[in-house]
Amino acid sequence: MSEIFRRLGRVLGRMANNQDLISGIISGIDPRVVAKAVNENSGLLGEVMGYLEPEVFAGIINRNPDFLFKLLKSLDASALAAALNKNQGFLVQLIENTHPNLFSRAANALFNRIRKATYRPGLSTAEELRESA
Repeated sequence: MSEIFRRLGRVLGRMANNQDLISGIISGIDPRVVAKAVNENSGLLGEVMGYLEPEVFAGIINRNPDFLFKLLKSLDASALAAALNKNQGFLVQLIENTHPNLFSRAANALFNRIRKATYRPGLSTAEELRESA
């Protein structure tokens, strides 16, 4: 199964390097469906990232900000983190090539998701700091 994912990742990665093709595809895809597929096949995302060109992918993201935000709302944070941790060089180049306003909005959306997922009512910041020390 692992070899199938590697080969599929290579093919998908090559296709994903065409901005016009992917931007056109994205305009007709439900981001929740993509997120579900990624969440159910977390290893595939890490494999595909290894074959993507970060500059091209950033261009696709820059052209489709609404898709990105809807996708981020539905992605499993652990699946995304695992893929990004496996492809840190990709992430650095992606950030460098993403429009600054778009990156800031995406980072803020992710931060808010993490905050909501980890929020514990009744604890102040000072109490939280003492607990973590």
